[in-house]
Amino acid sequence: MLDNQPTSKNKAAAAINRRSFRFLLARNLTVTGLALTLIVALVYSFLTSNVIKDFYEHEGLQATQNFAQLSELALIYDSGDNSRDAAIATLNFPSIKHVAIINDANKIIFDEGETSDAIINTLQQSSWQSSKAKIVSKTSSTWQIAAPVFTSYEDESSDEILGGDESTPQKYLGYVAIQVDASKVREIQFEVFVRNLLIGLAYGFIFLLVILVSLRRLLEPMSHLASSMAASTDGGYKSADVASRASLEVEKISGAYNAMISALAERDHKLRSQKQLLETEVALQTGELVEARDAALEANRHKSEFLANITHELRTPLQSILGYAELLAESLDDEGITEFDKDLEKISRNANHLLHLINSILDISKIEAGKMDVSTHQTDLAQLLENAVSTVKPLVEKNNNHLTVKINTAKPYVYADEQKLLQILLNLLGNAAKFTENGNIEVRAAVSGNMLLLEVIDDGIGMSEEQQQLVFEPFRQLDAGEDRQFVGSGLGLSIVLKLTEVLGGELNVQSAPQQGSRFRIEIPLDEQAAHYQIEA
Repeated sequence: MLDNQPTSKNKAAAAINRRSFRFLLARNLTVTGLALTLIVALVYSFLTSNVIKDFYEHEGLQATQNFAQLSELALIYDSGDNSRDAAIATLNFPSIKHVAIINDANKIIFDEGETSDAIINTLQQSSWQSSKAKIVSKTSSTWQIAAPVFTSYEDESSDEILGGDESTPQKYLGYVAIQVDASKVREIQFEVFVRNLLIGLAYGFIFLLVILVSLRRLLEPMSHLASSMAASTDGGYKSADVASRASLEVEKISGAYNAMISALAERDHKLRSQKQLLETEVALQTGELVEARDAALEANRHKSEFLANITHELRTPLQSILGYAELLAESLDDEGITEFDKDLEKISRNANHLLHLINSILDISKIEAGKMDVSTHQTDLAQLLENAVSTVKPLVEKNNNHLTVKINTAKPYVYADEQKLLQILLNLLGNAAKFTENGNIEVRAAVSGNMLLLEVIDDGIGMSEEQQQLVFEPFRQLDAGEDRQFVGSGLGLSIVLKLTEVLGGELNVQSAPQQGSRFRIEIPLDEQAAHYQIEA
């Protein structure tokens, strides 16, 4: 059988898996807050890194532009010494690691600084769209920035340098190249990223601390309310006290809970009072019923004893009446007097009917008195049925019925209580003959294994289902009343049922109005002769 109730182990596991509302809320807010903080820190670090990159690019472009302006004389005279001071000043920038000057023939006339990357010396005048500096190439370690150098002149043979006149043609002298250390930029970007990440984590932990403290203060009234609810048990209801700092929602829940608890306590008190009253009334009525039952049992026992005794007293004078009636009939026949034959026959018939009634009462009284003897011995089934048929034959013929007997057994002899089986058959056959007119009655006997099967079938008036529930009650008449059609004591079927139970068997009936009846009895057989007593 499967048990759907959760075990204590499953309950413990479920309790471990469940978390408090405070824990779940704190966890969700913390995860959300930390995630938002980290996202903001990452975005800020990305933006800051771009700003730093843009700053260093702008710084490199501006430094290159300034170095180009200061390198004009060096390119005019094709001597890098004229730009040494400008180169040293440019190298003072932390991110610039090398400077160089290249003339219009792409010849390096000056380079200063430490570098492992080749200097760009392949640019032509056509490479420049304007006189501004531009980033030529980028690698993981170096940015190459270059700027063109132009000069103003009056004519091609003039050695005088002219400047400041916008209408004067510009002559391309060459360009300057600067190498920016990109690793320095990445170090600064990484440092900024780590710093922002740490700041974000710090803000996240501070946010977590603030959330925990706030949740504890906010949910403490709710925890107190939950504890009050948990403390309320059957018969012990505890109201909840609302803290002054509780929220409006908690205050409303507490009010509703206190109202519910008050109603439950009042209802529980009424139910307990009613339960005690009912228990008291049930105890009193039970005592009265027990006394009434005992009195009824005692009265029934006295009734059975009285009937058993009175029937014995009645049988003796009845048998005397029958004996004297037979003796008188024989004496009158010997003297040839026949005018009193019908009267004597009425006396004998009524006396036999009364004796049969008394015997039935005696049988039912013996059963109800509490003890009955069962004596099993070797019984001839064919002879048993023949005795029963011969006994009820006058009653069968009286109503113009036809009686047949069927025996189906390989064992002609069985061990059974022949007297009680005969009494069962007589009552069943007598009942069938009484309620059947111009019909057929069949009695069957069979042995199956260790069971004796007896059946009495008729096509008489039959019974309804309601009548089948009442027919086995003692003294029950289906057509009760002074003008009833069928006479009898109402004990025949009751005796059949009780004797069947005494023998350890079962009785079944199948019947319908105007369709006859079938009584089937199954009785276990003994393996040998025996005598024992059954307490009814």
